[in-house]
Amino acid sequence: MTLNQRLLLLATLTLAMLACDPKKPVDPAGAAAPPYVIATTTMITDMAQTLAGEDLRVEGIMKPGGDPHLHKPSIGNARATGVSDLVLTNGLYLEGWLDELVRNAGGERPVKVVSDGVTPVTMEGMPGGVDPHFWFEIESWKIATGNVEDAFVALLPDKADGIRARSNAYEAELDRLDAWTRTNLETIPEKQRVLITSHDAFNYFGRAYGIEVVGIQGSSTEQEASQRDVANTIELVRSRSVPAIFIESSVNPALIEQVARETGVKALGPLFSDSIGTAGSGAETYVAMYAKNVEIITKGLGGVFTPFPARGKAAVTSAPVEAVPTEAAPEAAAPNSPATETK
Repeated sequence: MTLNQRLLLLATLTLAMLACDPKKPVDPAGAAAPPYVIATTTMITDMAQTLAGEDLRVEGIMKPGGDPHLHKPSIGNARATGVSDLVLTNGLYLEGWLDELVRNAGGERPVKVVSDGVTPVTMEGMPGGVDPHFWFEIESWKIATGNVEDAFVALLPDKADGIRARSNAYEAELDRLDAWTRTNLETIPEKQRVLITSHDAFNYFGRAYGIEVVGIQGSSTEQEASQRDVANTIELVRSRSVPAIFIESSVNPALIEQVARETGVKALGPLFSDSIGTAGSGAETYVAMYAKNVEIITKGLGGVFTPFPARGKAAVTSAPVEAVPTEAAPEAAAPNSPATETK
């Protein structure tokens, strides 16, 4: 095959792929397709879809239950990014794979770091010296919401009123969630306000609500815990009479289960740390995920749990309920979307 023939074949295949690509749908009536937005984490995807309404199309790179620390970009991720109008990223060194993805995707589009303006938790030994899990501090998540709002308005200034109205409603829901969370956690006996998990994903949560947070293997699931780390955790559990420790939905539970066996405390959960839950988990959105975590933590550490009330309804305080251990089964993969497909 000659060079010209090869170039012709390559061009034909490229055009065929673009013609068949579902990322940029064309309205049958000839109307312009809405801007196409790609988000990295499932939390950002959920929030961005709420703000977008029908004005923008938002899809996520990550599937519910996935681990952003360990994600490896696929061809499907690159295709989706290549035809996107905007990329929303967590920042704070969470997505070490993002630069390669954007570079290999081709074309140009703005990349909005939604954590811009957030005061990070510093953490020695982490990339950039910061903890990336800022979504567990609701005030910081509101900053991210404002950043996404501004990015959407920049794309669609004629839709600004609707975007800002949805953003305001979402932030009002976050304020309710924050107040409710504080009310629940304050019922936990002070000595028992120690949250022990597989990795340090909850430092912002601890900063916001005065909870001591201990992660056996550090802030990234890429790190490995030493036996000294495990021994220190066992000593802490015994010295503080911690009633429960917690597994996570996207992290191997082996270390937590080891500590539970050696101390006799309950291993509860799973908590949702790096992702929202899959369908049927009760944690399918950011708000639902946060509320589910608060329920598990409050009950597990000996607090009095009050369910998160629906809008317009008063909360009803429940009697203290002993937390029941749940299996740490890995989250099932969600069906592939154009952005998350692996081929």
